[in-house]
Order: sequence, then C-alpha cells, then structure tokens
Amino acid sequence: MPSDMTLLLEKLKNMKEIYEGAIREGKYLELIRSQKLINILHDYAKKELARLFPSTWIYKEKKIYGYPKTKSQDILIQPPQNGSANISTGPIAIVNIRSQLSSIEKNYDTLFERLFAEALNIHNRFPHVVLAYIYLLPKIGYDEEAAKRKEVARTERYDLEKYIISFLSITNRKDPEDSPWKYERMALLIVDFEKDPPIVLDDMNSFLREKLVSEDFARSFTFEPLSIRNFFDDIYKIAMQRYYLLLGRRKI
Repeated sequence: MPSDMTLLLEKLKNMKEIYEGAIREGKYLELIRSQKLINILHDYAKKELARLFPSTWIYKEKKIYGYPKTKSQDILIQPPQNGSANISTGPIAIVNIRSQLSSIEKNYDTLFERLFAEALNIHNRFPHVVLAYIYLLPKIGYDEEAAKRKEVARTERYDLEKYIISFLSITNRKDPEDSPWKYERMALLIVDFEKDPPIVLDDMNSFLREKLVSEDFARSFTFEPLSIRNFFDDIYKIAMQRYYLLLGRRKI
C-alpha cells in the first residue's frame, strides 16, 4: 500500500503553520532548537510503519549500540527481547528523519558527511538492518535573517541537482554485503511551502516545470528511488526478505 499522501499533506500543513507562526511571534529560534516541528514527521512515519509492522515493535528515540558509537535513533523496529517465546535479535529496521528549512546550501557538507557516518556506524554493528532516511527540504528555503525580524520570506535558491545526485549515490543498498555507508531506502521530500496547503514535488517533470533542474538533468536521472510514495512499503519488503521467519509468521 503506497504512503498515505493525504495524511502527509496534513502534517506538512501543520508544520508550515507552526513554523511560520513561530516566525511571526518572534519564537523562531525557540522552535528550531526544540523537537516540536520534526516530531510531526516522526508521528507520520510511525503511523505509516504501524500499518506494516506490529505496533509493539516500534520505538521512538531509542538508543542503539553501533560501532563505534551509541546513538539515539528516531524510529526503531525491533521484536520484543524478553520472554521464552521470543527470539533475541537486534533492530530489524531504522528510520531517521531530518528537515532543513533554511541555510540549506551552507549545511550541505555537514549533512552529507553525517549521513555517511550514521549509516556506517549502524551497518558496522547490524549489517542486516533495513536502514532508511527521510530528508525534508523546501522548494525555496526560508530566509533566516528575515525570520529573526519576525518576517516570513522564502528567498534561498539552492542546488537541488546536487542533492538528488548525492542522495541517489547512497540509497538502494542491495544486501548485507553491499557498502555499509549506504541506506536501504532514502526519501528526499521536496515541499512547496509557498502553496497553502503545501504540495509535495516528487518527479522530474515537477522539478523541470518549477525550474529546479535542467532539461539535461531531467533526461539523465530519475527521482523514483527517492520518492516518499513507496518508501514504507519498500522498507517492509526488504525486511520481509531478510527477516521472514520473524515477520512472516506473526499477526499484526
């Protein structure tokens, strides 16, 4: 079953209202230092995963012992680890979520280095885990300086082609023997917050129409591997392939 896009658009509308409301009320810095905004996407992802996995297996903000470091994961799927009837296992799937609504170009290097490091840390310890990531970017980034003046403005044009190429290079990890710095599935969630309600742009024709990519780029690359539409189903399918004896013989 594809992702619930109606629910996603409701969540994005809520994010827009909270974010822009905080700017107008002079609470912008307070908001971005909290988890309030990103937790809206966390809740959406958890609901989508609960359609596919037992709800008792789904945890938010749970730490795992990777290699070489321990780190909290946004959403972790793991069977119960106690009781004589249960099989002891590590996490079978992990979904981390991030948004960057302003200073997008400035944060690119830090973002990409962190993505590499996080995947490597987890797959070094758990090579079979299905590792996934949702990254939200606006079509046009919010103006950070205007926000500090309590003004809502979208002025930042960034290199979307660079983001697409980079994310394509670290997604679609085929099996536990594949590169540990890659993710089994990534979603690059490009949102037009100028619209009310916001809309999701997730194909090359949309990007081309909005002049976010060139015609040559649109002919050379596909966005399908980064679309949110089949993101959760893909996680489940890969998990079934790797953990069928756990997943295939239980009732949700």
